[in-house]
Amino acid sequence: MSMFEFAGHQLDVQQGRLRKGGQDVRLRPKSLALLTYLLENSGRVVTKDELVSAVWPNVAVTDGSLSQCVTDIRRTLGEGAAKLIRTVPCRGYALDEKLVRRSEALLAPAVFGPSGRLSIAVLPFTVAVPGGRHTWIADGIVEDIITALAKIPTLFVTSKSLSFAYRDKAGRLPDVARALGVHYVLSGSVRVSGHELRLTTELVDAQTGGIVWADRFDRHFGQIFAVQDEITAAVVERLKSELLPQSRAAAVIENQREFELPRNQADQAALWDR
Repeated sequence: MSMFEFAGHQLDVQQGRLRKGGQDVRLRPKSLALLTYLLENSGRVVTKDELVSAVWPNVAVTDGSLSQCVTDIRRTLGEGAAKLIRTVPCRGYALDEKLVRRSEALLAPAVFGPSGRLSIAVLPFTVAVPGGRHTWIADGIVEDIITALAKIPTLFVTSKSLSFAYRDKAGRLPDVARALGVHYVLSGSVRVSGHELRLTTELVDAQTGGIVWADRFDRHFGQIFAVQDEITAAVVERLKSELLPQSRAAAVIENQREFELPRNQADQAALWDR
């Protein structure tokens, strides 16, 4: 688990908790995710595009949204933020690493999270072309998995905003798991060819680096959201069987949307090209 100390504040990454003088400090979720990402990448210039991709994955936002979050952070941190966060014209932002103290738990990530629950983080799945038109499909599946797992009372799941802050950092799973305070990490990849989708998933024990479970799903696109729901259900059931063999807890995937098969090839192509 990572703990950052800066500008008279402390940030517990696992809990997503910002404090000052022992008191909780309120910060909007997106602003907190942005601050966390800057802290994790202190000492270098983080471009605007990188920040937008990390905090607003697959969502079109303006520079104004990013600037508003930075302003929110600076206002919350007070005078200490002036030297901490530097605006780099036409590029992005840089956080002075000399003004940040980072501490790590001496022990490896605990198997159990808060309240004695088993702990897991679901990282954004990689795609062949990062930021391309297929990213929304991968992100949708990850979001559904996080939502489904969060409904299991005996499982602690890190929030989407924290997990997505580690996009493209799956190569450092032990570090990511330690920062998020979890024992298990689920990662995956999505490849698309025509109207065929192949998704691979991998559950890793962050303490040992060993693969607990891995699988592959090949699907043909028809009802795209139905395919996402099918894959999500399959992954969640496998995770439950691997992590909670004695538990009867059920992950309920609620689907309040109604989908119809495209009436013709043109309709199907339009849905696919979203």
